[in-house]
Amino acid sequence: MSTYFEQSGAWNTSVLLKRSSPVASVGFDFTPLFEDTVLSLLPSALFLLVLPYRIACLHGQQPKVFSGGFLRESKSIFLVTLATIHLALLILHILSPSLRTPATLPESAVTFIASLGLCLLSRLEHARSVRPSAIINGYLLLTLVFDIARVRSLFRASAASSLSGVFSSMIAVKVTVLLAEAVEKRQILLPPYRELSPEETSGIYSRPFFFWLNQLMNSGFHRVLQNQDLYPIDKDMSSQVLQQRIKKVWNMTVQNQPRALFWAVLRANLKPFLYCLLPRLVQIGFKYTQPLLLTRIVSFASDESQPESIGWGLMGAFFLVLLGLALSNGVFYHMTFRFLTSARGSLISMIYAKTLDLDITALDESVAVTLMSSDVQSICNGLQLVHDLWAVPLELAIVVYLLAQEIKMAAIVPAGLALFCTVAILSMARYMSNAQKVWMKSIQTRVDVTATMLGSMKSVKMLGFTDWLSWNLQRLRVHELHEAKLFRRLLVLRVFLANSLRFLAPPVTLAIYTLVAKEGHGLSVTSVYSTLSLISLAASPVNVFIRAIPAMNAALASFARVQVYLQSDTRQDYRIFMDDPPASAQQAQTTSESIEMAHMSRPIRHATSEVITARDVSISWSQSASFSIHNINLSFYEGQFYFIIGPVGCGKSTFVKGILGETPSTKGFLHARHRETAFVDQTPWICNMSFRNNVVGASPYTDTWYHEVVNACGLGQDVAHLPHGHATKVGSSGISLSGGQKQRLALARAVYARKRVVILDDVLSGIDLDTQNHIMKSLFANQGLFRRLGTTVVLATHSVHSLSYADYIVAMQSDGSIAEQGTLEELEASGGYMSTLRAQYKHRTAKGSSSHKLPALNVAHSGSEQSPGIEATSQERTRQSGDWTLYHWYFGTVHWASTALWMSSFILEGMIPKLSEWLVNVWMNAVARQGSAVNSFYLGLYSMSSIITVLTLVSGSYHLLMFFAPRSAERLHERLLKSVMHAPLSFFTSVDTGTTVNRFSQDMTLVDHDLPYAVLDFVFALAGGVMSAIMICISTRYFAAVIPPLCLFLWMLQKFYLRTSRQMRLLDLEAKSPLFSQFLETLSGLVTIRAFGWTSVFEDQSLALLDESQRPFYLLFCIQRWLELALDLSVAVLGATLMVLVVKLRGTLGTGYVGLAILNVITFSQSLSQILRNWADLETSIGAIARIRECVAQTPSEDQPGETVGLAEDVDWSSWPSRGAIEFQNVCASYTAGDSDRNPVLRKLSLSVQAGQKIGICGRSGSGKSSLLAALFRLLEIDPRGRILIDDVDIARIPRQMVRRALNAIPQDAFFTQGTIRLNLDPGTQPSHEEVERALRRVGLWAAVQTKGGIDVPLDANAFSHGERQLLCLARALLRKSKVVVLDEVSSNVDVVADALMQRVIREEFAGCTVLAVAHRLETIRDFDRIAVMHEGQLVEFDTPEALLSTDTAFRRLYQS
Repeated sequence: MSTYFEQSGAWNTSVLLKRSSPVASVGFDFTPLFEDTVLSLLPSALFLLVLPYRIACLHGQQPKVFSGGFLRESKSIFLVTLATIHLALLILHILSPSLRTPATLPESAVTFIASLGLCLLSRLEHARSVRPSAIINGYLLLTLVFDIARVRSLFRASAASSLSGVFSSMIAVKVTVLLAEAVEKRQILLPPYRELSPEETSGIYSRPFFFWLNQLMNSGFHRVLQNQDLYPIDKDMSSQVLQQRIKKVWNMTVQNQPRALFWAVLRANLKPFLYCLLPRLVQIGFKYTQPLLLTRIVSFASDESQPESIGWGLMGAFFLVLLGLALSNGVFYHMTFRFLTSARGSLISMIYAKTLDLDITALDESVAVTLMSSDVQSICNGLQLVHDLWAVPLELAIVVYLLAQEIKMAAIVPAGLALFCTVAILSMARYMSNAQKVWMKSIQTRVDVTATMLGSMKSVKMLGFTDWLSWNLQRLRVHELHEAKLFRRLLVLRVFLANSLRFLAPPVTLAIYTLVAKEGHGLSVTSVYSTLSLISLAASPVNVFIRAIPAMNAALASFARVQVYLQSDTRQDYRIFMDDPPASAQQAQTTSESIEMAHMSRPIRHATSEVITARDVSISWSQSASFSIHNINLSFYEGQFYFIIGPVGCGKSTFVKGILGETPSTKGFLHARHRETAFVDQTPWICNMSFRNNVVGASPYTDTWYHEVVNACGLGQDVAHLPHGHATKVGSSGISLSGGQKQRLALARAVYARKRVVILDDVLSGIDLDTQNHIMKSLFANQGLFRRLGTTVVLATHSVHSLSYADYIVAMQSDGSIAEQGTLEELEASGGYMSTLRAQYKHRTAKGSSSHKLPALNVAHSGSEQSPGIEATSQERTRQSGDWTLYHWYFGTVHWASTALWMSSFILEGMIPKLSEWLVNVWMNAVARQGSAVNSFYLGLYSMSSIITVLTLVSGSYHLLMFFAPRSAERLHERLLKSVMHAPLSFFTSVDTGTTVNRFSQDMTLVDHDLPYAVLDFVFALAGGVMSAIMICISTRYFAAVIPPLCLFLWMLQKFYLRTSRQMRLLDLEAKSPLFSQFLETLSGLVTIRAFGWTSVFEDQSLALLDESQRPFYLLFCIQRWLELALDLSVAVLGATLMVLVVKLRGTLGTGYVGLAILNVITFSQSLSQILRNWADLETSIGAIARIRECVAQTPSEDQPGETVGLAEDVDWSSWPSRGAIEFQNVCASYTAGDSDRNPVLRKLSLSVQAGQKIGICGRSGSGKSSLLAALFRLLEIDPRGRILIDDVDIARIPRQMVRRALNAIPQDAFFTQGTIRLNLDPGTQPSHEEVERALRRVGLWAAVQTKGGIDVPLDANAFSHGERQLLCLARALLRKSKVVVLDEVSSNVDVVADALMQRVIREEFAGCTVLAVAHRLETIRDFDRIAVMHEGQLVEFDTPEALLSTDTAFRRLYQS
């Protein structure tokens, strides 16, 4: 008999006295020596070993709780009492030599010392740790369980009555200490630590059982959750910590090695990665203990001679195994999700940090956004399964070994089948990857076209491209789905391979076993159900493993793409910096009061005041390209104004970015004094935030200075008319503002920042002359803000009428060199480039403002930040409880018969395997009665059921993935596209463009790929789970009584869970939007951010937004584990209940039914787990359908009833308008229907234009010029009391798209889409080569187009300057035939020479047409027939130019300003 375990014997005193052998035990029990050594001495010794390390860790920590308090004193009293009792036990053992073993005294002494160590550690842990001590609680809990076993032995030994009494007291005190130590300290934490996540402050009992989530779950059940309700992110997973960690590891990595980033991410997050290993091993141990227990339980049920006590022991063991499996599952996935969240945070922070340091020549916005969203998600999907790559092979090895014990050589069948499937999947992986790349490329093409279109919807509608773009995008969508067919076919094959072990292994294994089994060793209930349970347990991990391989391949491919991005060219600043004097920092804090006292005289030029110096500098956009800018020699002095002028495409913008260090300077030397520069790009960078925040940027807010800057930039009147004043959100890229307002807003940001150097790239192009004059005098005059601040200003401009404000002028020529430079007087006298401009130069005055002041800044609207209204109660209810009509809406996109076909296939696929298990029970009963002769018959039936299962699986999957999913995806895109394309302009000004793009990108991806797979998996799991419950009830009839309360419990559980889960998914999506929006804004304003020196500020903002995004991302995983743990615990209770029935009713239950019931309990846990995961995936995917349906249903349509009645009129619509006469009759217009009385943008406008007349429209920025054109194109809603007639046709009575196609427009913002130059010039008619060539020659672009490959190569808009893009738009207008031509600031981005060319082309080519032209350069409309002057949405003047100039009119003042 073992030294530690004995069956019988009395307490042997003589043996104790000999001290040479262990004391015998009483009955079936541990020996006293075992209890003293293993159950007491060993845990105490281990505790004492860990104690010094933990004390050392706590020694350097700051106190984290308030001193004193009831809890601390209670712990001290209880621990001192415990130590006293241990001392008493030591004394008793010394005084009672007959009651001890050789290890008793050492054990008592060590335990007493450990209790003293507990007293010391408890005080330190209480004061310097935020959570209950894991070491103390673990030690107390473990020894308490062991002490209960020991006290049982003491009570059974009558000689130890006094000792057992003291020992019992010690247990009672230890329980009290354990309860005190388990109390969380959140209420007594010091203020800095009270805001920590409950997870960080929870103990070892709360964390594995997820008790720390209960408060959040309860909040989500009772009310609508907001992001601020969520727990803060754990410090170890905070973005700052993750970024520092990954940067440190990445910098130490050899970055050009394959998969370097993958290993770097693993090393940076090694701790959370390793934390997953132990629980996964424990999970495997518990998992494959179940088949062994099943064998033993079946043996017990078949042998009634075995005592009932064995059954109760088996019940306890079964319950403990299921409980251990539930907890190990929970801990493993919890640790996995922590690792996943850490990896996600590391990657996103790295991508953003790299973006801020990226060379703009290497920047591809679509690639960067894809990396941040799709690739990071792909990496998360792969890393979620990374542990399956080592755990599943280990599980298979265990399964094969256990099977070999049962069915000998037949065990090779599951192993061989799993190996075959794995090899097949690995072989397919390359083909799937290539097929997916083709699919993803087509998706990227469609999304890029969609994003470009959505960003220019005003231009798209004005051009009449809506129908053509709708057709083109739907065509791209159909092509994209066609490209996905190969991938989908491979996906069907993967579904078959992933499930083949579950369907094919059982019949093949049993068939081979029946053939090779020796006589007397045939099939039995025990061997069959043990085999089926092992195969069933292995099937799920093999399925996951087969998914994990392509998922990891995709993740590694995404890692590779991110790695390539991280290795992209960083910005090389070729500038040589001189010392930046301290005055720069002081200047940034200068107040407006001190500015008033500043010296007004112009700075004296001398060498020491140089801020930028270029010596023989040549600049190009890449190292290999030829130089764009040649041999620049130029010095910029402190406090002076430099204006850079030149023809279109001469390189002004390239030079400006070279000064900023953005474009490489590979020849010569560029010296700069200041690293930070205020910069305004040619395309203004506007963020989707409030007006005020756009002006302030990352600078500190000063109210007086802010208002002064806003007034100086001519924004006072504009902000007064905004709905919420300074707090009005301006929309994505400032879509709710006019072009001039955006430029002035960006200019205000540059002025507000008070940098020593300001660089402006053509900021005056979209601003009217009156406002330009105000800005120039407010900023550039002798008392202007720039002059008072002593700012050095570099302005690249076409606005030559303001050149007199320049201290120095640089005129560039077409080849990128400087034609001439000097003061205005010097250049006028030289007879060079300046003499060709023939401009009227306005002179500076001593006044700081314009001669006629603009209206004062209205501060009445400086209210709170604009925000959307609170959701309606019904929406909140839907947010909590979901909307089941979504499924009906989704399935309704395709005929109901299609849904019925694949749904019935999947239900059959879930039912038939469970019926097969019941068939095995019938088979075994037949074998018991008739012998092995019936094997062939039942094996045939069993095989046939497996074949039917495979056929239903493959046919249902093929129909779902190859027919239903593409058809529904096509129709959903069509519905979404139609609703967006027919949305009014107000929709695009109020809804963030990124949000709409997400509907077409992220949500469509979910619909295409994730949703069909989620539906497939969920129906599988649900059918299997229901059938498992039915099989258990069939096996043990009395178990059916448990089903009603179980169903009630599950119903209550899901109701409680889903209310929070649904909200958490929405919060996850909502929290990602600001993160991605900020990333997009960073991409578009990268040069501006770096120029201002705001990279660290924006990086901190990104990390803060990433933390906000990580919270719902991580908590969503956690609450899923909360539910899965609850389900696993319920299965443990079911297992114990079933075992009670087996023990009590084994005489009436058949052995086969017992095996069937236990088998289904084992698989029921897996089924519930799969149902949960698949339901979570399905809910996430169906969320895309919810957002698409919401967009389709809630997006208003601009098409109103009655807009087709005019088609019945007797008009030749093919040639309409034939004359071009236009009449506005008392027109009031607004952005939304019915709002013209409250917020009109046009007020009672009446205007009559005769056929063939040319009308110039002018007015200051924001006066309503573009609104007048928008009304003509039906972009605004016209009050029914007014009318707009074109050739006597009321345009409100015909379709809007017909009106837009009939007019010829050149919008203010150039629009180009994916396709060739020929396609972009006229997508509707596809003009001939000769027609296109003639148009391009007329605008002077034919040579430039030829150098770029001709008209049949894809158009790269970035290869053309802003001015050249305007000329392309003019060429497009030349190809379109219409009697009405509308020009909206067509020459805003071109120099006066190109402007003269454009005006000549317009006059010659549109000689017989009616022309309406909005212009800020009033000399371009000086010879028009009539001039319309707008002010605050009203027509204030309308007459001939001569008449208006002859009297004191607003036009005259504008013209002379």
